[in-house]
Amino acid sequence: MPKGKKSCDKCGTLTGPRAFVCAKCNTPFIFKCQSREKKNTKIIRDINWRDLIKGDKIKVAGGPYYVCKGEFIPMGYRGRFLVEGIDDNGILAYGLDKYQGFCHIYMGGDIQNKETKVWKTKHKLLKLKPREVV
Repeated sequence: MPKGKKSCDKCGTLTGPRAFVCAKCNTPFIFKCQSREKKNTKIIRDINWRDLIKGDKIKVAGGPYYVCKGEFIPMGYRGRFLVEGIDDNGILAYGLDKYQGFCHIYMGGDIQNKETKVWKTKHKLLKLKPREVV
């Protein structure tokens, strides 16, 4: 079998690596299992961070950064968090991952600190909600 191809178990037809079903016999390909958390979590993309309440789970990326000799160095938080509260400039939360503790996730406007030259920009948020079983 050539590299970058997969074959159907039923008819043996070669297809592309990202095909979901066989083109010849319409047999679905088996993919690796998802974790229980991934199966049961719904992602909500467009949210207002001021509407978050204590106990909400969020996924965070982006945030403050520093540019040194043209190199982008991220300084913000990333990962999954449990919301504890909200203040004027951001979200107070506990990290759900192994090595994270209590933190303040900045959600204010874009400003640059004159002393440290760190750009403070708001983080990107996704809300994680349990999927409803129908």
